Amino acid sequence: MNPYAKQVSVVIVTYNSEKFIEDCLGSLARQDFKDFEVIIIDNNSKDKTKGIIKSKYPDVRIIENHNNEGTCEARNQGIAVARGEFILCLDHDTRFYQDFLSTLYASIKNNDCIAGVGPKILMADTKRIYSFGIHRTFLRRFYDIGSGKKDLGSENIEKYVFGVSAAAVLYRKRALEDIRLKGEYFDKDFFYFLEDVDISWRMRKRGWEFLYLPRAECMHIGGRSRKKDRITQYLCMRNRYLLIIKNESLFGFLKLLAVFPVYDLWRMLFMSFTNTHYCLKALNDIRRLYPAMVGKRYSRNFSNA
Repeated sequence: MNPYAKQVSVVIVTYNSEKFIEDCLGSLARQDFKDFEVIIIDNNSKDKTKGIIKSKYPDVRIIENHNNEGTCEARNQGIAVARGEFILCLDHDTRFYQDFLSTLYASIKNNDCIAGVGPKILMADTKRIYSFGIHRTFLRRFYDIGSGKKDLGSENIEKYVFGVSAAAVLYRKRALEDIRLKGEYFDKDFFYFLEDVDISWRMRKRGWEFLYLPRAECMHIGGRSRKKDRITQYLCMRNRYLLIIKNESLFGFLKLLAVFPVYDLWRMLFMSFTNTHYCLKALNDIRRLYPAMVGKRYSRNFSNA
């Protein structure tokens, strides 16, 4: 046993995060649960992010990338060197109460079927919802539960969900190792957006479960879940189809083919007129990445790949 190992490894990705990182790390410093380490992967920030961390939080381990490697690859770097039995992935602009980590940890440590626990994630005003977990629809659309709505207390019930948002989630390291493929936990081909859906879907196919735990609460200060700008529209279209190619069952494919003309086709046509450049880019990316997604779909030796 490693005498320096911690129960929890906190993995945070930063990129020009000087406005948020001090509050995030301050929230961690005030936790009543102390058995954790913090690993920050900086994606080549050009502001004062790294200076703030080094001067005010010298015990934090920093991995400094020379390029913006994307959220997925950066998280992979952090998880690969983590010494904890559990991995807390956090966005750099989250804040939380002092019992946040202890509450998450208590709910997962003795429940061996749970791959990850997600808290109640609110927006900065603490009145509107960022995510209460991830929902997968019949048509394979993916939503943050409650996103943008007022928190009226109707979701203050602990329950199993399809997946949880990677903005704040406590994963079991053993579950991450179970779906690791060629050194990757998060699929770096996604770069950013819906990568938490992909990892949730893969874990569920391996028999793992996800729990939404409203007793643990955090704020996502800069969060605008599933925002509608052109780049996110492109990533949403691209990554949704990559998800389906990689994870959907044969029956699911047949079902989606049946509804494609009346649901997906008109959306694609609308995007081709309103966001032509990124629509074409998404279609080209899907064509280019199709062989890789199929290869990952049929890979069987996950844990040792």
